[in-house]
Amino acid sequence: MAYADVNGVKLYYEVHGEGYPVVLIGGLGSQAQSWATQVPIYSKHFKVVVFDNRGSGLSDKPGPGYTTADLADDTAGLMDALGIEKAHVAGKSMGGMIGQWLAIKHPHKVSKLVMGCSAASRDEVGNVILDTGREIAAKVGMKAVWTMALYLGYTREYIEKNISTLKATMAAIPESPDTLRGYIGQSHAVETHNTTELLSKIDVPTLVMLGETDLTTSPRKTRELASLIKGARLKTFPGVGHGFWRERQEEVDELVLEFLRSESV
Repeated sequence: MAYADVNGVKLYYEVHGEGYPVVLIGGLGSQAQSWATQVPIYSKHFKVVVFDNRGSGLSDKPGPGYTTADLADDTAGLMDALGIEKAHVAGKSMGGMIGQWLAIKHPHKVSKLVMGCSAASRDEVGNVILDTGREIAAKVGMKAVWTMALYLGYTREYIEKNISTLKATMAAIPESPDTLRGYIGQSHAVETHNTTELLSKIDVPTLVMLGETDLTTSPRKTRELASLIKGARLKTFPGVGHGFWRERQEEVDELVLEFLRSESV
């Protein structure tokens, strides 16, 4: 297992494949493993970096007090530690928020930007979901939070088809004070995220994707995100929500690879 000391925290990371680097950034509470189905595909064409953000997985888990901008600084620091001057960056949900800040604060490090089910700021409904998640995590536990996220994020059809695998995944979710503290810290970082007035600074080819039935991140907010970035390409996936990258994996991965590999977009 590999770790890097970045901005006072220890980050767990993995590097797969060779070629031009692609940094994949996970969402709230997720781990490097959340990209497990993408890594074998993307690493055929790129050097793929996956990691656990501060607050999740095998990385350090400080409590609240950091922001999505701080998490972007962590990403930049990890790139420096790995000797990566510039990379394509792709992020899901909170990972897209981190990608925004990376492109704003460290523009020389980002060549192309991909964001799925993300937003420039949270709306009231989204923040109620975050607050409810924190309450469930504190009073019931992390497994209950992820069960809630599962039913908010995926279609019933997908859950029915994959129920055995999903049950096994839920059973493996750790319950510990560290895990709870990290989740709450990340949740507060998401809640305070706001790049609305800064997105015009992003000047790299950008792909924004959304699931039309997303209950966790409003599709309206994702469309707004795309509209605030000059020349951003927007792709919508009907009939799926927050988990569209998994439910429409073949289609999404093909689109992302086409975008990242193309000379012009």
